[in-house]
Amino acid sequence: MAQPQMRVGVIGLGTLGRPIAERLLGAGYRTAVYDVREQPVAELAALGAHACGAPAGVARDSEIIISLVSDAAQTAAIVAGAGGILETLNPGTIFATGSTLGPGPVQHIARQIAARDGVTLDMPISGGIIAAREGTLSLMVGGDVAVLERAQPVLQVFARDITHTGDIGSGQAAKLAHQLVFSVNVMALLEGLSLGVAGGVTPEAMKQVLRQGLANSTVLQVWHDLGPRWKGMLAPSPPGAPLPNMRKDLHLVLELAAELGIPLPVVTHASQIADAGKATGHDDPLL
Repeated sequence: MAQPQMRVGVIGLGTLGRPIAERLLGAGYRTAVYDVREQPVAELAALGAHACGAPAGVARDSEIIISLVSDAAQTAAIVAGAGGILETLNPGTIFATGSTLGPGPVQHIARQIAARDGVTLDMPISGGIIAAREGTLSLMVGGDVAVLERAQPVLQVFARDITHTGDIGSGQAAKLAHQLVFSVNVMALLEGLSLGVAGGVTPEAMKQVLRQGLANSTVLQVWHDLGPRWKGMLAPSPPGAPLPNMRKDLHLVLELAAELGIPLPVVTHASQIADAGKATGHDDPLL
């Protein structure tokens, strides 16, 4: 007899959360959803999701909770704040955080979850909205292997590559190392394109040269679809506005590097340039 499907919850219905929830519903999973915004909750409810008014409602109805909120503060709020999942967490429930938080915050949350007899997967995500829609995201997962195996059927609905990285916190370390390389790649690509165009090469010809050489990358391959979004993350931010994800992640990279005593001169300079809104080419619509 086939095993019954796990009851799934998704908290945070933004760039990744919404398409992930849609794929879970399409695969037949009973899916509870919550977001601080009413519109995505209502739209997913129209597709068959169970709309919840608080994270506690998701926890009450789920065997695995996928958290996709923006940062450590929001994650702490949906876990331990008023109406948080700790109020109704069922024993054995898996809390899988897909957010980039840094090792310390996710280890703290894992202890809180364990105190309520739940288990945690430290599960940062790479791939972006297109991969989320297509079910080809990449997951780097820290936590108990047996817990990951139990969650695997759910995760495979939206992820193609699932890599176990070690204990809780190692998924975050892997994601931050990935974001270091990714962010510098974006900025280096913009500088290379800017230099080539200034030297008389058309943008498309320059991209073709890069694709055919050792400088080719996944960033370049998806540049047409995602490049404008990444360039926007390098634009100056209004005073008091939250940092775009790329710049937030670079700050977390440098915090972890300082904690571990690893000098990162290239990314230190890149982060300073990004924060100053001075990344070459970020405001050139032709690149």
